[in-house]
Amino acid sequence: MIIRPRSLLLGLLVILYLQSCAVGQHVNAPEECCFTFYPRRIPVAVISKFEETRAECPKPGLIFTTVKGARVCADPDSMWVQKALNKIKRQIVESST
Repeated sequence: MIIRPRSLLLGLLVILYLQSCAVGQHVNAPEECCFTFYPRRIPVAVISKFEETRAECPKPGLIFTTVKGARVCADPDSMWVQKALNKIKRQIVESST
């Protein structure tokens, strides 16, 4: 069986193209999404910061970071999350004035 250089080159180019397509599909994927939410309340005193998940995530969520560094996903539609968020925002405003 004789392998021609052109065939080998064409085969390598096809493999490289397919690999770049597979890698390129996840370029804009969010780094962190919430797929499940923590079921219990977290005391506001132990929350050091919060961040919203990106719009590309399948469902919206809030990520609370505790004083000890644990990151917990919470449902933004939950009443306790909204109350905690309001308290944290008030504390930020009060500490900046």
